[in-house]
Amino acid sequence: MTPPTRAVAFAVGALCALILLPALASAHVERPSYWPDPAPDQTVSPPAGGKVPKLRSLGSAISGKGPGEVRVVCRGRHAQRSLYVLDRALARATSKGFKLRPSQPTIVFSQKRATKLRKQNKILAKRCRYRSIQAAVLDSGNNGRVVIMPGRYPERHSRKQLENDPACAGLTQMTTGGSQAPSVAYHAKCPNDQNLIYIQGRAVKGAPPSPPLGDRHGIPDAGSCLRCNFQIEGSGTKPTDVIIDAAKRGVDHRPAGEPGDPVKDVVLRADRTDGFVAHNFTVKGALEHGLYIEEADGYLIDGVKFFWNDDYGNLTFTSDHGLYRNCDGYGSGDSVVYPGAAPETGEQATSFYPDAPRYNTTVKKCDLRGSALAYSGSMGNAVRITENNIYGNGTGIASDTISAGGHPGYPLDSMEIDHNYIYSNNLNLYRDANPPVDPRVGVPSGVGIIIAGGNNIDIHDNWIFDNWMRGTMLLAVPDAILTPEGDVDPGVSCSTAPSQSTSCNNRYFNNHMGEIPPGFVFPKPKDIYPYTDGVGPRYVGAGATTAPNGVDFYWDEFVTNTGNCWFNNVGSAGDHASLTGDPAINPVPGLSAPGFLPEECGSSVGQGDAAKEAVLLDCSTWSRGNTQADHPACDWFTDKPRPATAAFRRAQRRQAAELRDYEQSQDGRGLQSSFDVIAGQLDFGALQLRPSSP
Repeated sequence: MTPPTRAVAFAVGALCALILLPALASAHVERPSYWPDPAPDQTVSPPAGGKVPKLRSLGSAISGKGPGEVRVVCRGRHAQRSLYVLDRALARATSKGFKLRPSQPTIVFSQKRATKLRKQNKILAKRCRYRSIQAAVLDSGNNGRVVIMPGRYPERHSRKQLENDPACAGLTQMTTGGSQAPSVAYHAKCPNDQNLIYIQGRAVKGAPPSPPLGDRHGIPDAGSCLRCNFQIEGSGTKPTDVIIDAAKRGVDHRPAGEPGDPVKDVVLRADRTDGFVAHNFTVKGALEHGLYIEEADGYLIDGVKFFWNDDYGNLTFTSDHGLYRNCDGYGSGDSVVYPGAAPETGEQATSFYPDAPRYNTTVKKCDLRGSALAYSGSMGNAVRITENNIYGNGTGIASDTISAGGHPGYPLDSMEIDHNYIYSNNLNLYRDANPPVDPRVGVPSGVGIIIAGGNNIDIHDNWIFDNWMRGTMLLAVPDAILTPEGDVDPGVSCSTAPSQSTSCNNRYFNNHMGEIPPGFVFPKPKDIYPYTDGVGPRYVGAGATTAPNGVDFYWDEFVTNTGNCWFNNVGSAGDHASLTGDPAINPVPGLSAPGFLPEECGSSVGQGDAAKEAVLLDCSTWSRGNTQADHPACDWFTDKPRPATAAFRRAQRRQAAELRDYEQSQDGRGLQSSFDVIAGQLDFGALQLRPSSP
């Protein structure tokens, strides 16, 4: 960081602009979206939605057991190309084996298992009637299944379809912000305008409301099921045996396209597909999103890989009863997975969700790596992130209350982040004009978890280590800078609402900070940065038991924050004394005192920190293509030295001196005075806060 030298007039009314942080918000424009009815649709047999759907086995596709018709897609005459790809995969699976994701042990097939899978594929080959996945989807109905045999599927016919087709120009719909976005009717008429593959789950019932309804509970123009309880799957040994490719040949190529070959915005879009299952394939090469699920009730993403999609590997939006399991991805300019605008099934739930509170989405046992972000989710309410390996990104997890267009559910609340390994997120994509991954979002390099404006979030029992800037960050997002999409449900946990509704009641507990878990083995560098042959920030040496974060816990101490607490955590030496924080850790465990990171939830009230807000102000002005030179006061975009080294200690001393100089400057004193004025005007009342103990 270099000292802020630009003159900034910090008036009380301008404070809200400091934490805008548009760099964290998504740039894509969504149609006005609605949360689906959480009850099962009884017009379909079996009922669609109401729960996470079950995966149907490949064997049942062969035997014909269960509802629905199976359609098989293959490559080559008589599926010869698919069987050739399968035989190569089986040879490797029985000799060297493979990993479903890098953090897992190697899987080696027995000869019996290999023989069974080849027999199943030979039967599928005889039943293959399609060379195009899209054609098989269009011929399918409710309870349908599309089985894709091994091979690369560029979907040539879909690629040739016009983008921004004039035939569908009249089927866009107005967003709350006044821009135009494609409607469901648009995609139904021109399914491959933007999408390599489009799955329409429900019929369109009339025109969408214009302007959009404020109440986002229930989809107003959703018709009857067309493709509910739909499953699409690969029949190979592993996900990379079936590659649905919107870009050029090969797993590790960016979405640049072949000469004269257009690239689609989305690889596979599943729209209002209640009971949707995606299994055992790879989506890659989209200009925006790999697998896009919108307004769906009930979905399972199992064993799917997301490679080289410019925005999101997966974007799931306004969808309920979802589970990500055994997924893997890298090369995303935003995040690998993004369950945005998740339903209000947490502390703000209404009678629309009679079984609330509950988690509506779970991300479990995934490897999310080598991207600007592993996970993000604006308004990602009541999402659980558990048992994942998150590494090699700029920032590991980022969830926020930035109200980007089309994101209902303000403010973010009720997440749980637990039992994850979050480590070595030190990728810097901002140092030059041609990074290996083009960042679509400005996030700090070297951070494990960042929460911007969330309430009632539990972050516990994680191992967070080797993140060279900060293990976790908690920032405020003031109400005055936001325009919530749709109505705001009751139940906001901040006692200062409605004047300030974010960044309250967040608890960090039972986390191991800076410790390497016993028996843990770092993935190979080529698995973290596959696009640079493993060239990137390096791990600690073999046999190490500690890998400190730059700072374990960071809080911006915004003046309206209440009820945030950090307790029962341990640092790199396995004890309270080795924890690091900004503000500092109290030497006496379990107590809160002014100037220290709060450990007692009930006594936690932010006092404001002028220097921190000045840094965040500069960081918030990031736009695509900026480098560190464009943000002299921001410390997000620089290479970080490894903690516990002489270079790291020098950087800490330099930064501390710069912050002290700013605090003593005219701008710094003026900003701190403004914080003091606001604090004096607030009446926090009787704080209704959760206790410190979990």
